[in-house]
Amino acid sequence: MTFQLEQLPDALRIRLKSQLDDQYNDFETAMATVPPISIRLNPRKPTEQFKGIDVVPWCPQGRYLESRPRFTNDPLFHAGTYYVQEASSMFLAHLVTELVDLEQDLRILDLSAAPGGKTTLLQSLLTEDSLLVANEIISGRNKTLRQNMLRWGGDNHIITQSDPKYFKKLPGFFDVILVDAPCSGEGLIRKEPSAINEWSEQNVLLCAARQKRILSDILPALAPGGILIYSTCTFSELENEENMKWLQRESGFSPLSVEMPESWGIQNADTTFPTYRFYPHRLKGEGFFIAAFRKNDGTAFKRKRNRSISAKYRIEPANAEDKYWLAATDRYVFLSRDQHRIALPKPLYDDYLDLAQVLHITNSGLNMGKIYHKRLKPSPELALSQYISAELPTIEFDTDQALDYLAHHNLGNLADLEKGRYLIRYKGYGLGWLHVLETGQIRNNYPSAWRILQRHPK
Repeated sequence: MTFQLEQLPDALRIRLKSQLDDQYNDFETAMATVPPISIRLNPRKPTEQFKGIDVVPWCPQGRYLESRPRFTNDPLFHAGTYYVQEASSMFLAHLVTELVDLEQDLRILDLSAAPGGKTTLLQSLLTEDSLLVANEIISGRNKTLRQNMLRWGGDNHIITQSDPKYFKKLPGFFDVILVDAPCSGEGLIRKEPSAINEWSEQNVLLCAARQKRILSDILPALAPGGILIYSTCTFSELENEENMKWLQRESGFSPLSVEMPESWGIQNADTTFPTYRFYPHRLKGEGFFIAAFRKNDGTAFKRKRNRSISAKYRIEPANAEDKYWLAATDRYVFLSRDQHRIALPKPLYDDYLDLAQVLHITNSGLNMGKIYHKRLKPSPELALSQYISAELPTIEFDTDQALDYLAHHNLGNLADLEKGRYLIRYKGYGLGWLHVLETGQIRNNYPSAWRILQRHPK
């Protein structure tokens, strides 16, 4: 179903006509077309699945699909080899690559990170010893963020669930902060027509005010010389250019620009400083806005360690179980919390303690699983990790078997398996665990909350 322009409120239509001028008719035509479908590949889980199809111009890992498949019926989607992401928002890859020294180990914050598209993109760009903090304050969305990050398979992230105001307690901590601000969502109405039911001029005003509050709260956490990236999925100048002018007046941040070919169709709607606007009639993507600034001064981060935090999260040496499950334990320090075993990259430990003092952490590093009688019951995310041992007992499934596994259907003939846990792989990538009991009973350990509900037709 395509969006009908008659659904637009009069106030929004009048504003867009004024905003787009002689481009409005082209915009109207584009809005009546089917939205493009795009995915972004995981460079650390390479696959030949999307070879030879159109690349998103501003993101080398982005791909346009001719039609929308049923992603939940693709085991490679569940294995984290790609992420379904709107193409315009992938411009973040070009912006970060042009403005940030990605050979350095950095601290980066994605402030409003759910569902995880931009967060997984950032993780793919960073060094393995960089710290990526992904924050989402809404509980249900935080859970979705965690699942998507776990599928991606990295280990250098910390996921938090905190109001932006708490980040003031980390002055000068981050080298880069992305504020993908909650907005009126005008840029997504072709893709999600129901979103227009929530639009009103009052809501635009409320969003603009909330965005200023979020920016005010988060700016102290950016290091001197650090980069702030601000984005929305709305056409509203009040939420975009006007907020950026306010930011420059209030903070003295310097706007930053990047080079790009005109053929990309990205528009700078304001001549006073560089901003990047995405309209569906000019390019293959939805409505999007993004801008970047450099912080010129401020306070560098100074560590103030609470001794009780260090005692609470005391590190432990690698044990025999750690060495069995992981490819290289010397990458990590290990923490045990309420039977849970966490492997945290060594360069992240001090930062983890700093964050734990002021933020609510919901996931960090690699959650290996729970310890029972000195044995590890592996977590679902361990099966998806890029850092798991290649020596584990493994069963390679074909497509039908993998989908039956993901749906918790009967797995058919798996006789003669010795007792123990097996890593289920599909085309070489982990999906989850299968446990063979001493009785010979086979237990599918794929989490019930992750199961696919509709198995593909035979």
